[in-house]
Amino acid sequence: MTINRLKTGTISSAVLFLVIFASQESGFVILHAKSHGASLGLLLFLLPGIIGSLLSHGNKIFCPLKGAVLISPVCLLLFNLGSTLQYSLWYQVTYLLSAIFWCACGALGCYFVSELFRRPLL
Repeated sequence: MTINRLKTGTISSAVLFLVIFASQESGFVILHAKSHGASLGLLLFLLPGIIGSLLSHGNKIFCPLKGAVLISPVCLLLFNLGSTLQYSLWYQVTYLLSAIFWCACGALGCYFVSELFRRPLL
């Protein structure tokens, strides 16, 4: 049962990561202007970490992170195929790394909140 829950957290995180990435690259979700430096759309990558952490049993931080890292080559391929603008490889890699960072932050925040409510303060 535990093995299935570990896989569920990883798979759900990977699928949600891919859906969010594809929706941002296709232009379905636009949360920033291309000329500005801030990308608020990266905050959506908190969701795969949170969902993956809630669905995994043992490693609530590692499973969502593993799902995001495993799906990142597919996202890099989507970056090159779907984009009409040609971005440099450094931009693509840093965008993916920051998306993985936000996914890990979502998993870490969910783990922190679950541990906060599970254990007594005194």
